[in-house]
Amino acid sequence: MTATIAPDGELRQFEELVAGSSHELLQALSQTPIPADYVDRWQHTASRLSDAINRSVPPSLDAEQVAEIRGELLKILQQVADGDPARPLDSVETALLGLEAIRHIVRDALDRQAPGTGDARALLLGLQETLPRVGRRELAELLGVSERSIQRILASPTPVAPDRRLELLAGLVALLRRGWTPEGVVAWFKRPRPELAGRSPLEAIDDPESEQAIFELARHGRAEHGS
Repeated sequence: MTATIAPDGELRQFEELVAGSSHELLQALSQTPIPADYVDRWQHTASRLSDAINRSVPPSLDAEQVAEIRGELLKILQQVADGDPARPLDSVETALLGLEAIRHIVRDALDRQAPGTGDARALLLGLQETLPRVGRRELAELLGVSERSIQRILASPTPVAPDRRLELLAGLVALLRRGWTPEGVVAWFKRPRPELAGRSPLEAIDDPESEQAIFELARHGRAEHGS
């Protein structure tokens, strides 16, 4: 019987596959001089790596992330097919950039899976640890609940199922924490955004149709201010 791999395990395995593909390309390029048949062999390698990555895309990724990954793979193969014979290594550079873009997609997906998913108490403890200078009142405002509700969940001796807003907030904070201070994370939620029709992420967070736009804003915010 095949063991079931948790979503984060699937993502980490996939990230390792992509990283290994990048390493394989860089290792070949590090040879001095580059072998004369490298470009010919690279065309086969590109197809093989692209096929392996395409077949291994984790089912836990959403449709938009899968489309982004396959779009990057298509660009890699297109560059190989249309490569300029006078600049044979351009397609290799395109592949490395595409593989790095795919890794960023996977890292974003891993970040969105906040520790403690499925347990409200664990998610709240994680938020308190990530936002150490954010008070209970401010945290309650972000969650749209009372301070007493937070205390009740934290005091529960058994796991409590989280609501949608808590899970979303935990995932967004996991994305933002690398690029912002705790105070900056809170401010990010309260700033109006044209992408959300002038609403702040906090005002739009309960709108299911805005969920993807909010996560895109968080991804871009992390890219601008962090890793």
